[in-house]
Formats: sequence, structure tokens, C-alpha cells
Amino acid sequence: MTGTTGTAGVRQQLAVWAVVGLLVTGLAATGSLLLGRGGPDRTPRWIKDGTADLDLSVTGRPIPESLALVEKVVLRLRRGDADGLAALAASPDGEAGQVAGEWVHGWGRAAAGPATAHFDPGVTDRWTVELRFAGRPEPLPLELRRKGDGDQLGLIMTTG
Repeated sequence: MTGTTGTAGVRQQLAVWAVVGLLVTGLAATGSLLLGRGGPDRTPRWIKDGTADLDLSVTGRPIPESLALVEKVVLRLRRGDADGLAALAASPDGEAGQVAGEWVHGWGRAAAGPATAHFDPGVTDRWTVELRFAGRPEPLPLELRRKGDGDQLGLIMTTG
């Protein structure tokens, strides 16, 4: 009988320590959240910038930067944001603003629906993307290139 009582006592002590450990871990996590020390923000980019709600299909082989740029183009077209669209230009100037306004006027309504982006194989500094919107027979051709020496991409926005 003494051996059984001893085993039961050990089990009881282990159960108490397990509960105490869970409480301490829970309090530490709660304190960390309350104090804002939960670490870096790990929210995915597409949740932060609103592109998660886009109905965008992709064909071809984009790089992460080219896909992110095309998602931003579709989002700004959908929102009618010509200034935001012009800001995505590889070299923003007066012509980029004019082209962005034309794109918003011509493609903004179509951007509210499903879209497909076909990425042609690119070279190291320039990509061609054919953006098609449901209900529009003609595509919106996009040209992307690197901005300066960095990894950031921009749109080539010219009239004609």
C-alpha cells in the first residue's frame, strides 16, 4: 500500500507542476502581448496592403517583387487611385500621372472583377506582363523594370 500511495503522490505532484507551468507560460504570453513585446509584426504583406482580397490568377513565373507590383497595380486600378498608380512608375513624372489617369478611366471598372496576369519570362532587369480582366477582350500590357540599382520594381508608364 505504501508503494501505491507514493506513486499517487508523485503523480499528484507532477500534475500540480504541469498546471503551474501552464499558468506561468500563459501569464508570460499575456504580459508579452499587453506590453507589446510579441516580437516583430509577422502579418503577411498581402494582408497589410489589401491585396489578399484580389481575385487574381497568375500564369508564368513571376518573382515575388513582380507579383507584388502587379497586385498593387490591380488594387489601385480597382480603387480608382491614379496618384497611387503613378507612384508605382519606374520613373514617376508628369507622363506617369497622365497614363495612370488614363488607365484608371479605361480599366478601373474592369479591375473590380476577376483578373489574370500572365508573366512572360523576363531578363534580369525587365519583365512583360499581360493583365486580362473578365469581360474585357483586350489585355492591359505592363512592362516592369528595376528602379535604379535596388531590388524594387516599377512600371514603365508611357503614352501611346
